Amino acid sequence: MSGEGVETKDDRALRRDVTCVATGLAAGAGLGTLASLLDVPGGVLLPAIGAVVGGVVSGLVALHISIEEWDPPFNRRSYVGARSPDDDIGSSP
Repeated sequence: MSGEGVETKDDRALRRDVTCVATGLAAGAGLGTLASLLDVPGGVLLPAIGAVVGGVVSGLVALHISIEEWDPPFNRRSYVGARSPDDDIGSSP
């Protein structure tokens, strides 16, 4: 079986959400760590708080990004050189 014509589950929305939340967690933890290194009050808790806030905010942002903008569907038709006018003229008698 070559796999042609087999429908697969569209998981683009899940991948978008997971990527946005993971990025927000990492960015929030990084900013929290940076703030804790600068002796901002809160010290050890700032990376955890930053990760939680970053994850929530990026999850909300992910809802405003359409699936087609995030990961457009693959178009199998090639438009380059397909039935160009030059080919049609050359094949006429």
